[in-house]
Amino acid sequence: MTTEAFRKVFVLYTGGTIGMRYDAEGQLAPTSLKELKEFLIRMTILYEKKADETEAQARARIVSKEGWILLPQKVVDDCRPEDEKTKCHVHYKIEAMEPLIDSSNMVPEEWFEIARRIQAVEEQYDSFVVLHGTDTMAYTSSALSFILKDLKKPVILTGAQRSIFHPRSDAVENFIGTMLIAGCYSKTAALQKVTLCNDCKVFQGNRVCKFDCDSFRVFDSPNVKPLAYLDTIIKVRNPKSRSVGETISVKSQETARDGGLPDVRLLRFFPGIQEKYVRSVLEGADGVVLETFGSGNVPEHDWLKEALIEAKCRKVMMLNCTQVYKGTVQPIYETSEAGVVVGYDITPEAAMTKMIWTLKTFSNCEMRRKHQQEPLKHQGEALELEVLADWSNSSLPASEVIADINLNPPLDCSTGLAGAAGETVSGADTGPQEAAGAESRDWGTDKGTRKAA
Repeated sequence: MTTEAFRKVFVLYTGGTIGMRYDAEGQLAPTSLKELKEFLIRMTILYEKKADETEAQARARIVSKEGWILLPQKVVDDCRPEDEKTKCHVHYKIEAMEPLIDSSNMVPEEWFEIARRIQAVEEQYDSFVVLHGTDTMAYTSSALSFILKDLKKPVILTGAQRSIFHPRSDAVENFIGTMLIAGCYSKTAALQKVTLCNDCKVFQGNRVCKFDCDSFRVFDSPNVKPLAYLDTIIKVRNPKSRSVGETISVKSQETARDGGLPDVRLLRFFPGIQEKYVRSVLEGADGVVLETFGSGNVPEHDWLKEALIEAKCRKVMMLNCTQVYKGTVQPIYETSEAGVVVGYDITPEAAMTKMIWTLKTFSNCEMRRKHQQEPLKHQGEALELEVLADWSNSSLPASEVIADINLNPPLDCSTGLAGAAGETVSGADTGPQEAAGAESRDWGTDKGTRKAA
């Protein structure tokens, strides 16, 4: 017997190319919420209008008196959600930030404002979608993953390289795909976190980078493969949790800075870097993300070691992440002596936003460091591929499907892998994790990769 499920999605339009149009002067400018909403309604009418209906009748059926807009039912019916015996209906409401923001103008205060907008209505909706410009979307998705860590519902960011009003745009595909995940898969545990949807893939929000400004394939996740593939058949990765220690809720914690944000800076190393420049970045900062060479290496200068130790004495929080696109930072003597937190495979975007969140949220230095080091979700999760539709039609080769089972941790800033015997287990921004059954470790004495038990 088929049952019906009604999913409610809150859409927040923040700005970005997805909602832009050329103005009278030939310049791209953001359209109003009214124009964007009307386009989405007319698009749904195009798909949903019955042969014996007038457009007005179709509109009355698609848009409720309370303002709910129906996601095209043909799209939803083509998607087989968590329970194949359930017929899903997805309705959404869309609101806008005022004023709309070009994402290159996005600042940390707006991350917290987006989070507040979501938290204000979190009990009224099953999931949340944020329409955002692509330039800084990876920063916002990373920031929201920390700010909203206690929200056990999907929050999905998406945008477009071309406007939704352009006939050759990626916007409609990104929007429809995002809404499908938000609606039909809102009860799927693997996706009840902050994610980013682009080019038929769903990435973990704090594992993603913008890597191509010309392609429709804008984003990639260098150390973790996508959580879901939106091909002709939708495939979602399903984590099987394995607890490796207590995770910390921030709901009961006091906010350290209600009136402002910490001064967090980026120190990117380069050949010939000078002492004066390094000290100018460290001086007066609350936190500094070190973008180092290779696996966390820095030049062997006495003055650099002294400068880092002096910063530590001033209680400057420092985190080491690699400037290389893919890979893992290992603990090294030069920075560990100065109290620099090892970032492992955290992205620079996640490193920066996590530090801002940590410093803003906690006033106690010990608690700040603990949160900077520890994961925000369960670590060491073993993975399986959950087939939410007919796997026989998968576009992935069988060899890749099998290989993916132990290679894709859907963790918030953590890639502790549950590997096979003899397989190397690498860490994340919180340190390497043991394979299933191995003893827990003291992350503060971490010495790099370990062999699985």
